[in-house]
Amino acid sequence: MKLAIRRINLRSLGKLGCVLGVVLAFLPSLLCGVLGMGVVQVLRRWLEGWEEITLSVLGKEVASFDLVQVLGLADVLHWLQTIGGASWLLVALVVLVRGLIAGLVLAAITILAGLVYNLLATATGGVVVDAAVVGKQPTAIGGQRPAISHKSAASRKR
Repeated sequence: MKLAIRRINLRSLGKLGCVLGVVLAFLPSLLCGVLGMGVVQVLRRWLEGWEEITLSVLGKEVASFDLVQVLGLADVLHWLQTIGGASWLLVALVVLVRGLIAGLVLAAITILAGLVYNLLATATGGVVVDAAVVGKQPTAIGGQRPAISHKSAASRKR
């Protein structure tokens, strides 16, 4: 049995694209969020270690200074402390938002592809698929089989 796909429902294609985008973006977003938060924590602790540097000679403190201020990294340290102080709930929220954005982008792409296919299918007749019924025939409500007309082999060859 040959079937021609002449039109694709854009709404269902958009839903599928959105769900697919969210699913595909979830793991990379989660990994980026966790890795990013870990990097922020490491950098914050590293710069905080530079805040008070002491120089000592023979056990006597000679000088003490703030290397973060000297190098002009106070704003960077403040930014890292703000981000590092955020809860993991914020990371989860960012992961969710990134997943939704990816879902919407993929939905738009699939809808656009479906629209192009629908326009081309009206001009060319669409993709023809050779299909076969496999397995048990479905039954209608009430246990009766639906009426399916089968053409004889002779009439199909004509």
